[in-house]
Amino acid sequence: MGDFRTGDHPPSPTEVLQWFNTRAQNSLKPLSTDTLDFFRALQQYLKSEEEGKEEVTLQLLLNVSAQCGVYFPCPSSSPALHPHLPGSSVHSVHMVKDDSAVEIQEAWDPVRLRLRRFLMDRLSCRTSGPPGSPQLSTITILERVNCFKQLFFLYPECEVVTGYQGLKQKYVLSILHSSMSSSPGGESGFDRLTTGFCNVVQHVTQALTEELQVLSRVVEPEVVLGFLNVAYFGAITQEMTSQMEREFETAQRDNTALSGKTKKYSVMSRATVG
Repeated sequence: MGDFRTGDHPPSPTEVLQWFNTRAQNSLKPLSTDTLDFFRALQQYLKSEEEGKEEVTLQLLLNVSAQCGVYFPCPSSSPALHPHLPGSSVHSVHMVKDDSAVEIQEAWDPVRLRLRRFLMDRLSCRTSGPPGSPQLSTITILERVNCFKQLFFLYPECEVVTGYQGLKQKYVLSILHSSMSSSPGGESGFDRLTTGFCNVVQHVTQALTEELQVLSRVVEPEVVLGFLNVAYFGAITQEMTSQMEREFETAQRDNTALSGKTKKYSVMSRATVG
């Protein structure tokens, strides 16, 4: 197989595996040109309308890596971070001695970015229901674990965790803001905040349980704790502080206005009596 320029579809997994095995065994031929064609073919395929293209691409890349010992470019990472690849048989598509390394990275980045968005979207999908009902993940714990493993294949762990942390922080802030901004029972002031916080506890508890079940299987405990501190506890503290500051300001304005009205009424009363 000379190259990967096959139109809208990448070559079959069997063809790709055979090609990488052949090229890996022949160290005299550079990988750069054919690798560029391979990544560009994947780019075109991911732009197509074919259903399930992201899953197909991910499985293809994982098979090539596991069966052919090919290490795909991953900045801030190294083959040592891929224990499933035998050290003596790792063939990095980035191991070239000229500027083609930059071209390969530029061709690879759009592919892994598209796949990262797909996986992050899967991790972010939650059920919809009536207000106040818990929003559960639409995929199982094992499916979420697998999503993280695939993300770690594409990007360094720290980048994946940081990106996911940002998504979850926005989610926590959104449900807190939504719950505390509404008042189905007609409460106001600090009573509204208290009721809103109590209503959101079930959401947060369910989400925390899911996070612990997933993250404990893919990252170290200290990473899990750091993630929870920022995405959940920090987000809750931030939103509660903001809401309470606004209520204090409102209460102070109301007290000032009430005090002014009281003084004015007192002066008018004395003038009337006099």
